[in-house]
Amino acid sequence: RPFSSMSVLENLIVPLEYVVHRRSLHVHDTRAEAMQILESMGLADKADTPSNRLTQVELRKLELARAMAARPRLLISDEAMAGLSSTEVEEVLAILRKLNASGITVIMIEHIMRAVMGFSQRVICLDAGRIICEGTPESIVRDPEVQKAYLGA
Repeated sequence: RPFSSMSVLENLIVPLEYVVHRRSLHVHDTRAEAMQILESMGLADKADTPSNRLTQVELRKLELARAMAARPRLLISDEAMAGLSSTEVEEVLAILRKLNASGITVIMIEHIMRAVMGFSQRVICLDAGRIICEGTPESIVRDPEVQKAYLGA
């Protein structure tokens, strides 16, 4: 979660400074890198805004930006779209697609099925913590056990 007393930019500089220190990287302009990440998330115009004044979708984008500061190869997106409108879900999906296209593996934990099916190449369905099906989105929606668990069919 972002620090509510800090600006959007400050919230991103914190993990960037940690990465520089932790990985023994050369000191670089963390502000410039932070602004570049914020630009990629569509938040550059909010850099000086206190994070407690952001909308829900802007907070989600800031959370993704903070994760990107660590330069991950794997991103676990856990309910990143919960509570968002259809338009906002599409905004977050566009960012996740861009990250995935850049070589970052994305594991999505999500209950918004149109987001899961529109994003995923492979889906694993759970029911009460047990894997009931895995495969392509197309095969998942046709699976009788998935239909029974999720649709009561």
